[in-house]
Amino acid sequence: MAEQFKNLASTTLNGAIDDEVTTITVASAMGFTGGSFRILVDSEIMKVTAVSGLDLTVVRGQEGTNPTAHENAATVRHVLTVGALDAHDQDDLAAYDAYASKPAAGVPGRIFLPTDGIFFERDNGSIWEKFGPLWPMTPPQASDFPTWVNQGTATIADNKGAVWLYAPYTSNTQVRMRVKDYPIPPFTVEAAFIACVFPNTGSGIGGIGIRDSSSGKLQVYGVASAYMEVCGYRLDSPTASFNGMTGWPGSGSLHLPESNLFWVKYEDDNTNRKISVSVDGYTWTQIVSVVRTDHLTPNQIGIWTNGYPGGGSSGYVDTGVTFLHWKQY
Repeated sequence: MAEQFKNLASTTLNGAIDDEVTTITVASAMGFTGGSFRILVDSEIMKVTAVSGLDLTVVRGQEGTNPTAHENAATVRHVLTVGALDAHDQDDLAAYDAYASKPAAGVPGRIFLPTDGIFFERDNGSIWEKFGPLWPMTPPQASDFPTWVNQGTATIADNKGAVWLYAPYTSNTQVRMRVKDYPIPPFTVEAAFIACVFPNTGSGIGGIGIRDSSSGKLQVYGVASAYMEVCGYRLDSPTASFNGMTGWPGSGSLHLPESNLFWVKYEDDNTNRKISVSVDGYTWTQIVSVVRTDHLTPNQIGIWTNGYPGGGSSGYVDTGVTFLHWKQY
């Protein structure tokens, strides 16, 4: 039951108690209705979990106080404590929990943030009203990826809780990448990002990338500029031509919806590398699985954008990608 509060509720014990009993009897239960709430008897804080007539069911020795014996007629006061305020906060915010663990509605104003659901929900007293959609995020920081690959004039910055990777326009392919050491397989990375560009051809914009530092070879996965198409490319260097990844569907077959938030998942199970995409961050579609040594054996992983998003006769543009989420497990 939600934490209860009353002004100036006070009574006395009807009979002495020892330091172990969990049901106490009071002279009057006026103001002591329902549960849960906190009472102070001498210097001991108790949590009341139920009221039945003049009997209070209690949890003894709360919030750093010790259970002790109390004499008959000792004063019993309903008090506001740190524990009561914390419980009240938890009642209002019905936790950050799995969707299946959402409590029943009935406490107006309470909110629920699911770890595996799409909607923010508000308890209106009878049902949970849905608002959204929303996505739990694990925001990266620029320092998570300490090393530049082919920086040129590109920049990276922490920006309002996300990472902004920016590449001024160039007249040829220039993959700008920030990397860190490749994790020991098996592992999975999920990334969510927004691409900021006005593209008109099929070159890549940005996403997740892997690299072999000894050969300089890359594989990059994310978004291509033509119609916001999901892309998987392999390159022999950051300035080489974009070539199709082994097993990747043909050009034009993986157009994204109008939403500008993209989700890519990269898995290395120590045998294969698997690339999946999602439109909501919860439901994934695997695009391709290749042996983990295809084209390269990676020792770096990170985020990338391309300084040459297409351009063409209709104009040249810079490219930027905002990375909102990087979850590794």
